[in-house]
Amino acid sequence: MKTTATLIQQALEQKAIDSMIAYERNLISEQKMGKALNDALQHYGNVEGHRSIVLKGWIIKTIYALKSNQLNDLDRIAFKYIKNEY
Repeated sequence: MKTTATLIQQALEQKAIDSMIAYERNLISEQKMGKALNDALQHYGNVEGHRSIVLKGWIIKTIYALKSNQLNDLDRIAFKYIKNEY
């Protein structure tokens, strides 16, 4: 059985993934996407290497939803939020 904290983290991560897709489809602002990313990345502390791996995994999960040029743009923009800058 998963704990409540795990379920909340999974929900935050799914929201981050959904926000990346929404941003690339021009449905939300970059700032709103950044907030969702930072909220989900808080769980991983300040270890930038690990946060990079996690964020890259989320980007990979968007592959089927986005076009190649959108993935490149997302990759470039999303990594700005690893250091909690939004």
